[in-house]
Amino acid sequence: MANQEFVYEQRQVTLRKGALEEYVQQIRELSWPQLDNEGAKVLCLLHGMIGYPMDEVIQITRFSDIGAWQSSQGKDPSPANPLVEKEEVRLLRSVASRPKPQVPAEDRREVYGYHRFFIRAEDLPEFVRCSETGVWPRIETQDACILGLWTTLAATDPLEVALLTGYHSVTHWEETRGARPMPQGFDPDLWERSVRLRARRADLCINDWVCLMRAIEVAPSG
Repeated sequence: MANQEFVYEQRQVTLRKGALEEYVQQIRELSWPQLDNEGAKVLCLLHGMIGYPMDEVIQITRFSDIGAWQSSQGKDPSPANPLVEKEEVRLLRSVASRPKPQVPAEDRREVYGYHRFFIRAEDLPEFVRCSETGVWPRIETQDACILGLWTTLAATDPLEVALLTGYHSVTHWEETRGARPMPQGFDPDLWERSVRLRARRADLCINDWVCLMRAIEVAPSG
């Protein structure tokens, strides 16, 4: 079941080369305490590994509703940050059972696959079903962990669906690819259902794109 009452802000930042460490320290000390005071919760802060440069950062923050997000924006524009070359923000809504209301420590991973799918809006319910009942049970049996599944708050067609899945390493990500042979001792029924529903989900996709990102923080407040 989706957490549809929440609004999620995706903030994507292109940093000046070499500014990552200073930027992370800055937002931990200045931005995050302010978000906490406003009742918002940072879900993750990631930076590029494969498919994005190291200085590309994505932060996803949960707000109780659209009004809470609007209140957090302030009346006056913030001064320019010399560490930032470009910053883009968009609003998302959850369309599945993830993100969890609280993300326990055992769910956190070192590497995240950021997968963007483009589908017909009418196919969203089936896309979610294929993910939740087919693909996710199989890869979580392999110790990956789904962080969240969202669409943009704005209605579009084609519709973008964004998925974040955690892995222990790049090698672990490679080991969970559906095209690989079934691991020894794996539940054959679970594997067959995953293969079938993964193929159906692929049929629903007009296009998709994936990159790997390294976790800086995942659910620092739980």
